[in-house]
Amino acid sequence: MKFGTHIFTLALFVILLNSCKFLSDKNVTIRGNFTNIPEKQLYLYQILPNSKPLIDSALTDVSGNFKLSLKVEKAGFYTLRLNADNEINLVVLPGEIISLSGEAKAISKTYSVEGSKESGLFAEYNKFTQVNLSKVDSLSKIFTERRSDPSFITIKSSLDSAYIQIFDNQKEEVITFVRNYPNSLASLLAISNDFGPNPLLSEHSQPELFITLDSALMISYPENSLVNTFHLRMLDFKAELADLEKNNNLLKQGMPAPDIILPNSVGKKIKLSELKGKLTLLYFWSSWNASCRQTNMKLAPIYTQYHGRGFEVFAVSIDSDTDLWQKAYMLDKAYWIQVNDAKGLQSEYSKMYAVRNFPRMILIDRNGNIIQSNVNLIELESLIKSNL
Repeated sequence: MKFGTHIFTLALFVILLNSCKFLSDKNVTIRGNFTNIPEKQLYLYQILPNSKPLIDSALTDVSGNFKLSLKVEKAGFYTLRLNADNEINLVVLPGEIISLSGEAKAISKTYSVEGSKESGLFAEYNKFTQVNLSKVDSLSKIFTERRSDPSFITIKSSLDSAYIQIFDNQKEEVITFVRNYPNSLASLLAISNDFGPNPLLSEHSQPELFITLDSALMISYPENSLVNTFHLRMLDFKAELADLEKNNNLLKQGMPAPDIILPNSVGKKIKLSELKGKLTLLYFWSSWNASCRQTNMKLAPIYTQYHGRGFEVFAVSIDSDTDLWQKAYMLDKAYWIQVNDAKGLQSEYSKMYAVRNFPRMILIDRNGNIIQSNVNLIELESLIKSNL
């Protein structure tokens, strides 16, 4: 009887021990010290595909020390925030004990990480980014200070060139980072980040990089929600590539741009082919798409600067509500050629030009031939200068 009781007690002890180990494997501690924030509240948010819920908070002590404890079932993304202008992103795995340190007035520029390989990788990428952002801030100050200078046009041209160099440098850093760490969640965070207000990379500019990252992450983190969202995006992109392949003979560089005939706001039909003799940006957009509205406002000064030298925009809206379309382009000061295709993505023109996402831009030379079928707004001005 005693022997049986001992066996039962031992078995129960083993079960409890394994249970405690299982629980501890999922417990995460985030602790650290941020100088110059005595008794301030820090907030921890989880980054999900369509939301960013508050998970926990902690009050720093008089010396800036803090500690957060949470249960993490699987690897995920989090933001630790002091305020809207002072926050850092973390990649957290179950069981990690993460130590953070930094200067509270500039946490994103000064923080360091121990105890989390993924967060540490992203912290190193962030340091590089902060240096480049500081350079951009310096350019912005010069821009503001010299606006009234008689030679401002020359100064602006120099500043624009300097910005492009910084932007390209940052872009190369992302590419190198993702290539070095294709199985890392930190790479997904890096490739998804913008540089200030501008996106650095897209699947259209770096298709092989994005598809490689997707494949690697689906193997390493198939249950992560953001990885799955990225995977769905890549599936859609692959379908887009298949459409482009079908239309490759029509849309490849040097081929004549297929003609488009659509009505403007007063019902007059306008042909794309009538713009031969001008460098033309064919621009598919919609009034309800936020990215398109932002593009309109960024495209407006470029249009103003180069229109007199032979640059034109042929904008095809796929809006079914023509009143909304007209109000949108007037509000955005998009005073270039505007036509409407009420059939939307199902129209022959959308299919002909493989339009699946907005905005979609195709640059056409003075002879009506395609220069580039996937134009990014960042590179547009450079393309205009080299083709006018």
